[in-house]
Amino acid sequence: MLAIIDRRAPREAIENLKKHADVVFQFESAGITFNSISGHPDIFIYQDESNLVVAPNSPLSLLKFLDTHKVNYFFGENKVQENFENSVGYNCISTSDYFFHKSGTTDPEIIKLNFDKEIINLPQAYTRCSLTHLGNNKYITSDKGIEKKLLEKGLDCFYFSPEQISIIDHKHGFLGGTNGTYQNKIFFIGSIDLHKYGCALRKYMEDLEIEIVSLSSNFLYDGGGILFIEQ
Repeated sequence: MLAIIDRRAPREAIENLKKHADVVFQFESAGITFNSISGHPDIFIYQDESNLVVAPNSPLSLLKFLDTHKVNYFFGENKVQENFENSVGYNCISTSDYFFHKSGTTDPEIIKLNFDKEIINLPQAYTRCSLTHLGNNKYITSDKGIEKKLLEKGLDCFYFSPEQISIIDHKHGFLGGTNGTYQNKIFFIGSIDLHKYGCALRKYMEDLEIEIVSLSSNFLYDGGGILFIEQ
């Protein structure tokens, strides 16, 4: 199994991730988008159960990594750039039934992949940054607008305050960007137990029989999530 993580994540988290993945790729970019999200995999890569869609101007190091490990992927239509409209196109979530993103912001190639799903139009275009799907239509989010939308749809959603989530260049980050899921495990870049609402989040996930893996002893770090890829 391969893993992709922000190169700027705490070194402890990267080293511990290596204990779980066969190969860890430390992602970074320069001169493409905002510094705060320049190392975030979920800004450049869309992933669902069957597909990997990569921004056409992704760093060559990422493409070489995917090619070396014979990962199937294809390019999206739009480049990632240093403005809001062109930094959110790949930052969306797909499940077997639903597609979550802010209407009008999604890369066209991703829209084609999800034409047969119910589209949930969210107020937050940085959707993958803000929302994690835990399986079986269970979700966690750090965005009140997303929580409201999902609850209106009758979906099970746990809200977790973005306070105490660190991110480069901003006051706080998003919950979705602090983690990645693989099988029945959720891997956090940091420890949820340091957060003032961490106990409630831990109970919610343990009740779902999801194993929590804290990759470091620091406060949660928003690094654009962790992407896991089966070889």
